[in-house]
Parts: sequence; C-alpha cells; structure tokens
Amino acid sequence: QKSICDTLCIAMKRRNRSPSPLTVDLPTEGQLALLQVDYEVMKVENAELRKRLLKALRALSTARSGQAPSKKQRVEEKEKEKKKEKEKPKEKAKEAKAKDKDPPREKPKETERERPDKPQQPQVQEESEPGEPGMNAVMLANAQMEAYNEPIAADLPKEQRSKMLEEKLKRFMDYFQENVQIMDLKSGGVIVKGKMFAKRFGCVFRESGEELQGQSTKRFYFDSISPTYCLDFEFHEHLVTAQPGTPPDGRLGVREPRSERLVVLYEEKDGKISRMWLRPDAENVGGNPTAEEKDIMPTEIYKDFEAKLKELKGTEDLG
Repeated sequence: QKSICDTLCIAMKRRNRSPSPLTVDLPTEGQLALLQVDYEVMKVENAELRKRLLKALRALSTARSGQAPSKKQRVEEKEKEKKKEKEKPKEKAKEAKAKDKDPPREKPKETERERPDKPQQPQVQEESEPGEPGMNAVMLANAQMEAYNEPIAADLPKEQRSKMLEEKLKRFMDYFQENVQIMDLKSGGVIVKGKMFAKRFGCVFRESGEELQGQSTKRFYFDSISPTYCLDFEFHEHLVTAQPGTPPDGRLGVREPRSERLVVLYEEKDGKISRMWLRPDAENVGGNPTAEEKDIMPTEIYKDFEAKLKELKGTEDLG
C-alpha cells in the first residue's frame, strides 16, 4: 500500500498537483482507480499537445525551407490551371477572329527614287552551271582545278573509294566537252581525246591519291566573244600517269609520282572546255614568284602560245 501511495504522489507531482486529503484517505482500490483515470486524462492532454506542437513545427519548417504547399493549396492550384487550359482555345479563337477582321498591312517597298540617299548595292552575278554560256575560259579553268584537287584517301574501303573516285571524275568531266582534246603545242599532235580523256584522268585520280594538287601560278586571260581563251602556268604535285606509250588508263603500268610544271592554253566553246594545248615549263617561268607580265611576255614560251592564239583567233589583236 505504501508503494502505491508513493507512486500516486509522484504522479501528482508530475502534474503539478498535490495529493488531496480525500485521495489519501481512499482505500487502495480507489486510489488505483483514480490513478488510472488520471493517466487516461494525461494521455489525451499529451496527444492534443503533441498534435499542436507538430502542426506548429511543420508550419515553421515550411516557412523556413520553402517546401511545397499543402495538399489543399496544391488542389486549388490544379483547379486554376485546368480553368486556364479551358479558356485558352477561346482566347485563340478570339485572336484569329480579330486577325481576319483586320489583316496586317504590308509595308510598302521603298524604291531607289523614294530613297535617293540610300547607296546602291552592287549586283552579284550568280554562279553559272557547267555548260552555261556565262562560263568563260577562266571560270572553267578554276572550276575544273577545284574538282581536280578534291582529296580521296587511299586507305578507304574499296567500294567506297571507287564510288568517290567515280563521282569526282564526273564532276571534273562536267566542265569539258565530250570530244575534248589535249594537244601538244610544239608538234600540234593530239595527245589524248574523247573517251580516252576521261580514262586518262580516271587513272590520275585513282593512282595519285589524296596528295595530288594542281595550281595556277601565273595567268593570262584573252577576253572576247566565245570562244574565250585562258593561258595558265601550272604546277602539279604527286602526279601519277600511265607509262609513256601505253594506254592512258594505266592498265599496263604507271609512272612514279612526280612534280611537273606545265603551261596550258584552255579554249572555251559553248560554256565548256573544248581544247587544251600543253607545253612543259622547262624554263620555270611560272615558278618565279617575282616575275610580272612585262617579264613573262618577252619569253620564248609565251611567244609560242601568243602565236597559237593569233592563229586561232585569226587576228593580231588578242584583246
């Protein structure tokens, strides 16, 4: 009994209560019953206090860390978004209706007469396609050299490389007539012509590889109504051709890669290269970086080509 009373007194003290004389005078069973009631009351109070404390802590945590809004707030936000989505089609329909009623007016174009202070822009001539009358000898010489210099690696798979070589040759041949001729300036003889021309350069592209390069180091252009003429001093690197006296396609063997300086006279007819006259630049006139027009024109090699041009044009005036 004494231990029960002690326990009751401790419970009362924890609740800041003093044991009533009435409770002390109660028998042990009554005191136990009263203690049980008091315990249940404390549980209810503690639960309520704990609930309020958790609510306050959650509110404080949300305010400090910026956590997501409550479930109620999220529901309200979703309702607002749904309402906006429903209203969007109506707004778009109103805008479309307004545009139909009042279409935007185009800004009038300004003419040169209305804007005399506006500087006139130079007109750029569009690039001509191969075979068009607009392509003269200079344009064709440049275009064919660009195709000539397209690199194709030797270590590609055979089928892929063959296809690329075929496409390169086609691009190159687009700038030449079908019956094109390469002629020796000195003898006047035909070196290669027609279908053999394509086979010769097919061999050059296939065997020379990606190191093949050609460039014009000096140039003279003779302007006139078609045919037009262009005289180039050229330098070729890593050039591989068929062995002398064998078919130009290289099927009976090819020469070692070499560098070669040539002088080439291109003739343009109907927008394509029709004939070419070659002569080796043995005097290296084109390789002299300081040589100017006045230095080149008195040379023997230039005079030989000049004579050929006068013959072709039928006049002493080369333009």
